[in-house]
Amino acid sequence: MNSSRGTMLRGVLLEGLNFAGKSTTAARLTTLLRARGTEVHSRHCYVCDTDGTQTLQVRAKSSVGGSTGRPFPDPDLLRPFNVMKSAQMLIDSEIAADSVYVAGAAGPALVQDRHWFTQYCNNQYFNPGEGYLSDAWVATCAPRFTVQAYLTCSPAERDRRAGRRDGDAHGLNSYLRANPEGIAALDAFCIEQIADDPSWIVLPTDELSQDEIAALLLGLFHARDGTAG
Repeated sequence: MNSSRGTMLRGVLLEGLNFAGKSTTAARLTTLLRARGTEVHSRHCYVCDTDGTQTLQVRAKSSVGGSTGRPFPDPDLLRPFNVMKSAQMLIDSEIAADSVYVAGAAGPALVQDRHWFTQYCNNQYFNPGEGYLSDAWVATCAPRFTVQAYLTCSPAERDRRAGRRDGDAHGLNSYLRANPEGIAALDAFCIEQIADDPSWIVLPTDELSQDEIAALLLGLFHARDGTAG
């Protein structure tokens, strides 16, 4: 995947699949940035909190149900989810281009727990050829972040982490959780998309503590952000 030429946002984007460590890392990185005097906002799934993005998030989550026994991958099961989430990304990315997070605007930094990349991969993996987030959109409109990190872990570590967590936020999580081999294949597919893209860093998290990951990302952000203190 070629580097996006979309709007540059001041912040750190964390992408990855279930149990890769995104949410915990986002929380710790936010704490580290604030401790160093950086104004920072933390977002999950979308950058701009609007009625439209919230509505699409709710509809996407509710669209995947009754996945027990469904094959993997199942394009019919995931199509409604991917349509709703892709629409959310299109709208949110357009709004973000005029947000306080645009690089050089002297606004707050953003710690973003998932945005367009994992959704792009879901589309390409489950519903290839249907064009919900096209390659042309990725190349010209998908927002970039000061630091873009894809977090991953081994199947064994993912299974260990899954066993320590109760419940799932929505049907897609349950579906992925019930198909560990499918998660591993999807994870490898995601990594393949950015393997030769220097604007991304792929971070295996098996051997790193959450504090180590957050500190590494903090260092990268400060090195690349001209306004970081």
